Amino acid sequence: MTRDQAIGLLIFLLCALVLIGYVAGLVWPKWIMTVLGWVGISVQDPFKVQFWLIAIPVALAFCIVLAIGAWIGWTMFTTPPPVPIEELEAELAAEETKEEAEEKAEEKEEEKKEQ
Repeated sequence: MTRDQAIGLLIFLLCALVLIGYVAGLVWPKWIMTVLGWVGISVQDPFKVQFWLIAIPVALAFCIVLAIGAWIGWTMFTTPPPVPIEELEAELAAEETKEEAEEKAEEKEEEKKEQ
C-alpha cells in the first residue's frame, strides 16, 4: 500500500465514522449527551444536541461559501483587465511584419553570400 493509499484509507475511515456518529446523534442524541458528560459538559435537553448537530455544519458551510465568494471577488478586483482584441491583433500584425522583414533580410544576405 502506497502512502497516498494509506492517507486515502485514513480519510475514508474518519469520514465514515463521523457520518455514522452524525446520523446516530440526530436519531439518538442520548449517546452524544453521554459522551459530552464524559468530557464534563452537562446537557439536559436532547433537542439542543440535535439543534447544534444541524446548526454547526450549516453555519460552517455558509461561512465557506462566503469565503469562496470573497476570494473570487478579491481575485477579480486585483487581476488586471485583459488586453482588448484590437490591441492584441495590432501587436500580432506588428510581430508578423517584423518576422517577415527579418526573413527577407536573411534571404538577401544568403543571396549576397551565394554571389
